Amino acid sequence: MSRWSAGSTPGSVKPVYGARYPPLQHASPTKGADIPGRISKFQDYENSVSDAWDTRVKVDETLASASAAKVLAAHAAGKTTRDEEIMPPVSAAPTKNSRQQALQRLAIQKEPLPSSVSATPQTSNPIYPKLPEISDQPRSTAPIASAPPYGGDRDQTRFARLRRLFSNGKSSGRSSPPVDVDLDKLREDCWMGIPHKLRPQAWRLLSGYLPTNAERREVTLQCKRDEYWHYVEQYFHSRFDDQNADTFRQINIDIPRMCPLIPLFQQKMVQEMFERILYIWAIRHPASGYVQGINDLVTPFFVVFLSEFIPQDVEVGSFDVSQLPLEQCQLIEADSFWCVSALLDSIQDNYTFAQPGIQRKVLQLRHLMSRVDRPLHKHLESNGIEYLQFAFRWMNNLLMREIPLRATIRLWDTYLSEPDGFMQFHNYVCAAFLRTWSKQLQAEKDFQGVMILLQNLPTQSWGDREICELTADAFSLQSVFDGARRHLSAQAASP
Repeated sequence: MSRWSAGSTPGSVKPVYGARYPPLQHASPTKGADIPGRISKFQDYENSVSDAWDTRVKVDETLASASAAKVLAAHAAGKTTRDEEIMPPVSAAPTKNSRQQALQRLAIQKEPLPSSVSATPQTSNPIYPKLPEISDQPRSTAPIASAPPYGGDRDQTRFARLRRLFSNGKSSGRSSPPVDVDLDKLREDCWMGIPHKLRPQAWRLLSGYLPTNAERREVTLQCKRDEYWHYVEQYFHSRFDDQNADTFRQINIDIPRMCPLIPLFQQKMVQEMFERILYIWAIRHPASGYVQGINDLVTPFFVVFLSEFIPQDVEVGSFDVSQLPLEQCQLIEADSFWCVSALLDSIQDNYTFAQPGIQRKVLQLRHLMSRVDRPLHKHLESNGIEYLQFAFRWMNNLLMREIPLRATIRLWDTYLSEPDGFMQFHNYVCAAFLRTWSKQLQAEKDFQGVMILLQNLPTQSWGDREICELTADAFSLQSVFDGARRHLSAQAASP
């Protein structure tokens, strides 16, 4: 197979001037890679695709109409579904016009957009996931027959435990003894999704940002927030120094491209917050520095912590952050920095020179798929598809480019509830995700068809149910293969 031009491996980061490190080197050619037919298929695909990062958004009108009818029926019946409580209110399926406008912004934008955002309410697939309604007040008794069948009583029991845990001390007075959090029980209760009102505090605890000891919690939180702003004061002025200018230039290039379909991330104030978060992280982690894709990993934390300060019925994706007091914006920024730092600490070898963590995980995914879905694995191999060509992005961005942001937030509920969610469990989620499309991929008969489908998987309407099914499949794979490393060895997985 002919080599890609420098830095244009499909599924990888497309090189942009100012990147800190060279692109991931292409693996050695596989056996039979010089077959003329494969070269022709490869060249046809290369000519038809200009940017592997571009994800076309298609809206199924029939599905949209059916979904809208179900929502209206549910509201008419006075029901509150599990999906409404867990899945966050940020639009996931934009209109054709909004997508065109976003692409135009990406083509011509030199400066961030003004902070003013249209106040028009968003009604389709909000970005912040919600589960059935949770309140600090006791729930009104309702007939069991009116409850949605998905999740059922187990969810309500789990929600009640979480509500009691996070409301402790609020209504019992100052004299009430502090209650420590049992992290194992918290992970168990959060694995299937966290009610949106409780998600910010739960994520702080699950990330290790907050201690489980209640007495130390407020002091630690204040110290960490002050420490972040001390870093800003100490380092941010150096962004234009010769040794740091390339890093900051790359951050400035990437931030306007981040979630172009969501107005929240096109606000100048939000982009300035991301500049500080990413630059301070890069300065404090010289082994990797800033690498393209890290900017995406901040967005779920930012949305979750922002939701803590805005009304529940407001669409997060179109909220004007400049309406918040400066103090609240500073809290959101500091909390986002520390939580994304904890995440990146667990996967830092994904972003060091040559990105060995990603190469290792892509190889493990290939070996795993050869065991759990051999027909699909052989189909990919026979069409000259290398896993690196599509799975690099899955590992680099933790599937954020493949599923809507609202589904990503719900998926991260599970990742944060796993001891090694981002480092290890993510690999099994990728295998389950690839298996989800096995029939559709095997129906494609050439390199170009397979790659185009892999770069444009139809996940625009994904929500809590799809993520529950995905994580359940991933958990079953982990239960079988984790700890049995010989199953994933190169010798065992060789065709």
